[in-house]
Amino acid sequence: MLPGEMASNKEYFMPEDIHLSCISNKSAVPVMDQPQLVYVLSEISPGGFAPDVRLPLNFALVLDRSGSMAGEKIRTMREVVKNIIDQLDPMDVVSVITFESTTQVLIPAQAVGNKPLLKSMVDSIRDGGGTSMAPAIREAVNQVSTFHNSERISRIILLTDGEVTDKEADSFREADHAGALGIPLIGLGLGSDWNTDFVQELADRSLQVAPKSRVGYADYIATPDQVFSIFQQVFQSMQIVCKDVTVTMRMVQGVEARRVWQVTPMIKDISLKTIQGRSVVIAVGDLDKSGAAFMMELVLPPRPEGMMRAAQLDVTYTRLQKVSGRAAADLIVNFSADPALVSQIDSRVMGIVEKVTAFKLQTQALDEATAGNIPGATQRLRQAVTILLNQGETQLAQQMEKEAQNLEQGKGISEEGSKTIRLTSRKTVRLD
Repeated sequence: MLPGEMASNKEYFMPEDIHLSCISNKSAVPVMDQPQLVYVLSEISPGGFAPDVRLPLNFALVLDRSGSMAGEKIRTMREVVKNIIDQLDPMDVVSVITFESTTQVLIPAQAVGNKPLLKSMVDSIRDGGGTSMAPAIREAVNQVSTFHNSERISRIILLTDGEVTDKEADSFREADHAGALGIPLIGLGLGSDWNTDFVQELADRSLQVAPKSRVGYADYIATPDQVFSIFQQVFQSMQIVCKDVTVTMRMVQGVEARRVWQVTPMIKDISLKTIQGRSVVIAVGDLDKSGAAFMMELVLPPRPEGMMRAAQLDVTYTRLQKVSGRAAADLIVNFSADPALVSQIDSRVMGIVEKVTAFKLQTQALDEATAGNIPGATQRLRQAVTILLNQGETQLAQQMEKEAQNLEQGKGISEEGSKTIRLTSRKTVRLD
């Protein structure tokens, strides 16, 4: 366990349990007669038990095999699904549903036993006609429900490359039903022809949150060669090692939490859900093997020189053996008049702050462009480009520069650019 002592950033590690770190962007803050802002990065990761321990999986793959998937797309999809099957254990349950104008249960929900047989069934997938999605989601819910219980991680993974030919409202009802049963849907869009808002809303509804909240797991696969890496990220997200994880930060009087950002696996502003007066309560829920990280913007009151206990960080969780755990640590702030000390900046934390800033600028640019403020949108994109280049995100920076040029030429932001801003740009934080 690691308390967030800003002056020393000491680490405490509890073997076989949760590893928590809390690091400020500053070793010390200057003595001032006015409030000041600090950034605090909190990371949670599993301890030594994690590599070999996880909950069994129970998931359905819902695969678009419409005519637009012909060629490289469907070949890549088959190989990816076979790769996922190779990574499963006998304790896992998998089902595969394909859809075009009709729905087919290619592999009914079953424990992973004869992998060669399962992979041969996947090899039989061929492209077909239209894109009728709702019946496929309904069948996926039925298959997952067969083995759905608290001892398994249940998910529906949807892969599509185009607009649906049936009513979107029908798919929304099926996503609502999945949510009522506690089965999240992960939406993956391949190429640029699928409806981002539609797939995102399916993911949102499966978590029973407000439409357009954009908290559900949805992702953009620009080209077939990215399918493997995206699916691996999804598979990683299902490797659950702790449940019921909650992080609570209780601040002393005068300290204020201004914003709270989830930074992994995706950048997300969670301020409205987490800031509760002088407390920040983050319901992490399931913790996968990659852990989780959060960035908190704290406003500190004026203080004389010396140490100040700014907050207490509290973490509760349940191990897979249903054993509850709890840990607490103080967040200590060092107020100093030493210019050399207050000038010391944690480059790693500030790098993450800059990536969050770049994401905010890109999303603001998209909103500005939608509202018709082209100069404002262009300016924000160019600001994001500068940050992204400094962060080594060259490909993303080039895409944003291209979109800025499109705006200047009166073309508007492209579909590719919109999907990149909404989905890809929020995944720039990668923790070592």
